[in-house]
Amino acid sequence: MNSILRITCAVNRVSAANPCSCYEHAADLLSQLQEEGSDIILFPSMALCPPSTGSLLKNPCMAEQCEKYLDELCAISQKMDCYIIAGLVKDFHGRLCRVCAVMHQGCVLGYLPEGEEPIPGFDELLPPNTVFRCNDLTFSILPGDPVQLPRLLPAIAANGCQAVLCPSYEPVTAEYLPRAASYAKALSDAFGIGLVLCNGGVGDTSCPNTYKGFCEIYECGQLLGTKDGDSESFFLSCDLDTDIIRSQQIYQLTRRPDFAIEVSNEKRKLLRAVSPSPFLPNHPQKLGRIFDLQVKSLAARMSNTGLNKLVVGVSGGLDSTLALLVCQKALEHLELPPQNLVGITMPGFGTSDRTYFNALSLISALGGQNRDISIKSSVLQHFEDIGHDPSVKDVTYENAQARERTQILMDIANSCRGLVVGTGDMSEAALGWCTFNGDHMASYNVNICIPKTVVRRMVTHLSHSYEPNIGSILRDIVDTPVSPELLPPDESGKIAQKTEDILGSYDLHDFFLYYLLKYNLRPQKLFYYACLAFSGVFAPVYIKDKLKIFISRFFSGQFKRSCAPDSAKITDLCLADYQFPSDCSSQTMLSQLDNIVF
Repeated sequence: MNSILRITCAVNRVSAANPCSCYEHAADLLSQLQEEGSDIILFPSMALCPPSTGSLLKNPCMAEQCEKYLDELCAISQKMDCYIIAGLVKDFHGRLCRVCAVMHQGCVLGYLPEGEEPIPGFDELLPPNTVFRCNDLTFSILPGDPVQLPRLLPAIAANGCQAVLCPSYEPVTAEYLPRAASYAKALSDAFGIGLVLCNGGVGDTSCPNTYKGFCEIYECGQLLGTKDGDSESFFLSCDLDTDIIRSQQIYQLTRRPDFAIEVSNEKRKLLRAVSPSPFLPNHPQKLGRIFDLQVKSLAARMSNTGLNKLVVGVSGGLDSTLALLVCQKALEHLELPPQNLVGITMPGFGTSDRTYFNALSLISALGGQNRDISIKSSVLQHFEDIGHDPSVKDVTYENAQARERTQILMDIANSCRGLVVGTGDMSEAALGWCTFNGDHMASYNVNICIPKTVVRRMVTHLSHSYEPNIGSILRDIVDTPVSPELLPPDESGKIAQKTEDILGSYDLHDFFLYYLLKYNLRPQKLFYYACLAFSGVFAPVYIKDKLKIFISRFFSGQFKRSCAPDSAKITDLCLADYQFPSDCSSQTMLSQLDNIVF
């Protein structure tokens, strides 16, 4: 894909005052990289003659040697369809300058000087804001100390470049590396760009300074790869995705690239990790922080409305369980009695014994009130009123139950002056897997920013913080198949209507949802990444089919999200931030999948 560009940091072993040795190690790295399929190869600043050479750098013979071996590197570049950038000292009509040479297929396109200001008067010297393009990636090169990036990068980023390459050769202290890395990460995130650090020093002298080669590659604040070494040459290759960068970038390209090349990269294997669970936090502590924000936001709503009772429909499923736990902790936070929690079980035609008794047990164990109200007779009466045959188990049969339950919740909340707490999660809202004016409605939503995969993980996480009895109930709820339980159980009384059998795996749908909300990726890219992330788990034909379901339902369910109840934005991604008309067509998005062949 032209939108995925491979950048390689190549850190060669150096030897003070010995450009020949520096070149040999650089050439060896290029030989190793012949099959890597790199689009851009970045050597450190002064890769052909390290700064530790000292005063000898001012001797013309060093520049002559650097020039000689740069020609050799250029000859190697003729066989490689990519940009190659390497630093050296060069004589410009009697003026010695530290520069980075930019090569492509046997030609030196120009030289970028180290430092903040351009050096006028030499046609071969490029200005610091020179823009390069490789396929879909536009980038600039900023040689010099990465610690200076906060001061220098804004002007470069304002050109609209999608990536900035920073070849350097700086002495390393205990404080230097983390400082340079933190700057790079923060700037990459702030400007929505790729940022590549490549520092030289492998094999260099340790007197008076200590040198250490290191590389780090960031994409919109995410670390794609890092590597360092003290003695031997090494390289680091990572794939930047311009679709992801473009979605996060705060600047648009304001000028035409000065140099542009096209490369073919369709057949190579992707060199970037693609997590099958992108929503899941890396650290369990983040789950605790999300839960705490849920509790605090609900407590604030109660305080501001003056209502001190909470009404929750409890099904024995994951979502209502998490909502119930949030309610219990919110009451505890406000120092209100647990009896102010009214958990309502409303068994219907599809309610299984397992979910029903788990719901009852959990409400009781948390100290809340339980009201058990069967909806069967009232729904049958409703069917009679509207002339619906109850043997016809269609969408009317299902939605009538959801709307009856919501009516009960709202009316009980009125009678006890309480808030109806919504239980639906982000995944259900994205797929429209809720009944309009049924479980779609509430006084306040607490789960709407949390996808199903995170709800499942969070309930598991919380199960360890409660007493054994409650923990056991929670773990059994996690192990229960996800179901709206609107259709009758099977002959053995077990759940027959399983959501993931109908829609597909929530792992897959949450994956699509993450990359659509965060990066607004095109359908082909969603499919491509999903195939990589779920290789060996789901077949490509299954992934394509479920992606069609996701896109179709995501568009058709927008009208429900357009009039959703209040909620707090407690995670970085929120459906409310992704706006489009409720009657928007999904055809353009779906048509992109027609070109996918296996």
